[in-house]
Amino acid sequence: MTTNVGITNRRENSAQQASFSVRYTRSIDTNGWLKVRLEPNGEFIYLCEYTKVLIQRSYEGRTFFLINEGIYANKTASLSNSNSSKCLISYKRGIGATLNVKVVGRKNERSLIRNENLDQLFAELSFNGVKARITLDSGVHYRETNRNSPSFGQVKQSQPLPKGIYNIMAPDYAKDAAMTAFYRTSPNGFSGLQYDTAWFPIEYAPTHNSNFVHVGHLSEGCITCYEVQKWNDLYQYLITNRTPDGKYVGKLIIS
Repeated sequence: MTTNVGITNRRENSAQQASFSVRYTRSIDTNGWLKVRLEPNGEFIYLCEYTKVLIQRSYEGRTFFLINEGIYANKTASLSNSNSSKCLISYKRGIGATLNVKVVGRKNERSLIRNENLDQLFAELSFNGVKARITLDSGVHYRETNRNSPSFGQVKQSQPLPKGIYNIMAPDYAKDAAMTAFYRTSPNGFSGLQYDTAWFPIEYAPTHNSNFVHVGHLSEGCITCYEVQKWNDLYQYLITNRTPDGKYVGKLIIS
C-alpha cells in the first residue's frame, strides 16, 4: 500500500506519525468526472479522473479524504463508503504523455456531423502508437469566453498555435455537454464517444491557456480530435499520466 506520512501530535517534544493511503479518483460512469462533497460546507464539486487524494478516515458511512492536487488541492472532501470503494482506487500513473503533431495543410472540408463547410488546418497526431487526424484551426470567428483574458467578451478570429513545445494541463472544469454531445448522438457521429466534456488546457501565456486538447470538428485554435472515434483512446492516454506535481499530463510537440 502506498502511504504518505504526516505529524499529528503537536505536543512539544512529542510527535506521532500517521499514514494516509494514497488513492486516485475514477468516474462512476463514462463522463470522466467524479462528484464529491466538500467538507464541512457540503458543496458538491467534480474532480477529473486520476486526481491524487489521501484517505483520512471513514465515519458514519462516508470516506473522508484530502484532495492532493488540482484546483481543489488541500481541501477535504468525502464520498459514501459504497462509492469510495469503486471510485478511489490504487493506481500507478504514467509520468507524462507525449503528443506529436505534424501539420498537413489547409483544406475546405464539409463536416457531416456539423453539416457545414469549414476551412480546416489539418494535422496528424501521433500518441501512444496511434495516429489520428486532427484540426488545428477552422478559420472561424468566435467570442472569447476566458475571463482571464483581456479579450474576454470580444469577437476574435481563430488562429492555430505556433509550432513549438507546450505543457498539457490536467482538466479543471467539465465543459458544457451541449458543445460535444451531438458528436455522439448525430446519425453521422460516433455513438461510442465518451469523456467528451473533459478538455485538457494547453499552457500558452498569449491566450491565457484558452487552447485545449478536445474532441470535435470545430477548432478555434485547439488541438481538436477530428477522428472522433479515436478520442476515447486519446483521453485515456492523457488522463492516466501526470507529472509529479499533478499539474500536467504531458507534452505537446507541434512541428
